[in-house]
Amino acid sequence: MSTFQEVKQQQIASLYSHNPTVTTIIEGQMYELPCPMNGVSAALLVNLPPEFPDVPPIITVSPTGMRHPWIESDVVVHDALHWNASQVQLGKWVHDIIEEFTQRPPARKGGTNGEAVEEGYGHRPPPPIPSNTATSATPLALSMAEYTSIVSRSMDELEELLSNDVAFELFFNSLERVQNMKTVQEELRNGNVNLANKNLAQESSLQQLRDQVRELDSEYRQLRSQFEEKEKQQRDAFDRFSSATMMTRLKASIHESDELSESVAQSFLDGNLDHDGFVKQFRELRKVYHIRASKLERSQKETFSYSI
Repeated sequence: MSTFQEVKQQQIASLYSHNPTVTTIIEGQMYELPCPMNGVSAALLVNLPPEFPDVPPIITVSPTGMRHPWIESDVVVHDALHWNASQVQLGKWVHDIIEEFTQRPPARKGGTNGEAVEEGYGHRPPPPIPSNTATSATPLALSMAEYTSIVSRSMDELEELLSNDVAFELFFNSLERVQNMKTVQEELRNGNVNLANKNLAQESSLQQLRDQVRELDSEYRQLRSQFEEKEKQQRDAFDRFSSATMMTRLKASIHESDELSESVAQSFLDGNLDHDGFVKQFRELRKVYHIRASKLERSQKETFSYSI
């Protein structure tokens, strides 16, 4: 047995030790104790919530409609009845309540002490529905206001709630928890509507930004196309002055100079050119040839040294 269950059983045992007349209604959950009130046959109904003893028991008074400083809507509530499972025994706690009601008996609402007639068990405040925490999920705990709104009703009113959907709907919607939930729901709905309206208000400016982006994108594509074209022109210009291109042109010019000098020599041999003209032209052409050949040789040496 766990410590929680041990403490709970000890508290229940104290209920029997301090109150020999206790009657078990539901083992471990509900107990009844007779509590005569100035000639009125009354009783206390001790309800132990599933979380007991971590939470205090709920003690209701039967018959309903009793007036006393410790009773609110048929539920025993008093600041002096502070619950602390480690310091308070359930039996002594309940015994003190019985002592208070014996010394200062509650009175019936709408009458004087002793005017009440005997009422059956059906007029007692309805106990909480038992729950099997081992086999089902723990239900939402009732607040004190919700509990009192139920226990303050007669059996006829409770039967009406169970059989009449309209009455149950009205009762359900009157609960504070439900009203708070609807309030939160309405606030969330209004918040969503406001947010949607703000978004719609930004639609025109957002459309303008989209148009600007499209214009900038079009301008970017145009500039990029121009850049790529100029970049190609630059590469072509660089290619004309590259080492490989210059070497090729230089070789072609050397070959051209050699061909021209050979052509002049052939013209002299054919008698088409006199001696002075031949010497002058041949010398100039060979001079150009050797200058270009020298440049080619120097360029090839430099290229070879760079490659090393």
